[in-house]
Amino acid sequence: MSRLIGVVLIVISAAAFGTLAIFGRYAYADGLDTFTILALRFSIAALIMAVLLIVRRESWPRGRSLIQLIGMGALGYVGQSFSYLTAIKVASAGLVALLLYLYPAFVAILSAIFLKEKFTRLKIAALMIATLGAALTANPQGGTWTGILLAISAAAIYSVYIIVGTHVLKRVSAIQSSTVIFAGAGMVFSALAIVNGPRLPHSS
Repeated sequence: MSRLIGVVLIVISAAAFGTLAIFGRYAYADGLDTFTILALRFSIAALIMAVLLIVRRESWPRGRSLIQLIGMGALGYVGQSFSYLTAIKVASAGLVALLLYLYPAFVAILSAIFLKEKFTRLKIAALMIATLGAALTANPQGGTWTGILLAISAAAIYSVYIIVGTHVLKRVSAIQSSTVIFAGAGMVFSALAIVNGPRLPHSS
């Protein structure tokens, strides 16, 4: 049962990532800029997670775990999300979303290097099929090389984020880690939005 729940959550996560580029395009069309979109995205998410944290009566992370989670949000998620949403300005939403899904291959390679995980034949076959699928589906004419490189950068940064988080997330719950990570990213993007001048949406 727990395995089935895990698979369902993975599918929901993948679907949510898939809609990010589409909603980002709508936000840009309505007058927002990258910093404002991401400031709102992470700040609202942090507030929702903070409410869940209180309702579930979970404590705020402390010490080394807190510092590492803030770093994951303020550096990892900031770099990944900025690269991703900037990429959809100069490349098609479909292309950017597909290129982001190169990150499983990056994670597998980094896991073998830093976490000493073994490459099995099944893993190699799955990675080859996934990478080939992305290559066949992606259309380089759907955007500039700048957009393509930014999308690949988002995948690479997200891969490092996952590897770093492997050990940290064993010490805290999903609610605790998400709250701090979103808050860290929200504070960075809110500061950048204030400095750059926030651009609010033109419609409800």
